Amino acid sequence: MNSQIKQYLRLIQFQGSLEPSIKLLGQLQTKHLHTIPYENLDVALKHDISFAIPDLFQKMIIQLRGGNCFELNILFSWLLRELGFSVTNRYAQFWRNNEADTPVEDVPMHQLLLVNFNGQSYISDVGVGALAPCKPVPLIAGHQHREGNELYKIERDEANGWMLYELTKNNWRLLYSFFDDANDAKFAPRLSKQKNKIAMIRTPRGRHTMLNNEFRIYEGYSLTTYTTHNEKEWRQALHRFFHISLD
Repeated sequence: MNSQIKQYLRLIQFQGSLEPSIKLLGQLQTKHLHTIPYENLDVALKHDISFAIPDLFQKMIIQLRGGNCFELNILFSWLLRELGFSVTNRYAQFWRNNEADTPVEDVPMHQLLLVNFNGQSYISDVGVGALAPCKPVPLIAGHQHREGNELYKIERDEANGWMLYELTKNNWRLLYSFFDDANDAKFAPRLSKQKNKIAMIRTPRGRHTMLNNEFRIYEGYSLTTYTTHNEKEWRQALHRFFHISLD
């Protein structure tokens, strides 16, 4: 194991056997989600973004930043491959917060990972940021996947390919969809034009979110909201809740 992999595993506080297994995949995915946040600050602040592994490693592992779905899943897929997993990167259409009749070209792009283990494919995704599975989800049509109070299911049809749904208030809502060949060049990363500054991270008891100067702390069924009023307060809250420093 090279020194970079050791540093990556040390950051996400993983200790244990590295023999490839679905249990190990779930442990790595969960610890990654609890350590490295989703954030779009480089996009919002109009900074350059690189998808090269050395640059992603420098940004997220050395500088303790987060990234968007492409950055997060590209780096995580590198870790998994280095540990001996069979991984395919897939591009998807991200439907959460979009109407069903939204033109496909206007639906945000997303990247997820498919990990093949013993002939079965699993979705492993560290790039959503908000509520999404923290464990691998078997890619089986009709399969339901529960994590605590969260419930997800997999469906498939000709029009949309594979679809991951989430249960919200007794209704199934489409989270994202993708096709088996969705790593084609025509699906090259298309970064969101979102101008709002966003950050999200899962925690063992809930999650932290940020939208511009508003920070929300979810713990169990409780919600605490913090509003910052100047740049100094915002940077302090960014570091407190996401361990991100822009200095």
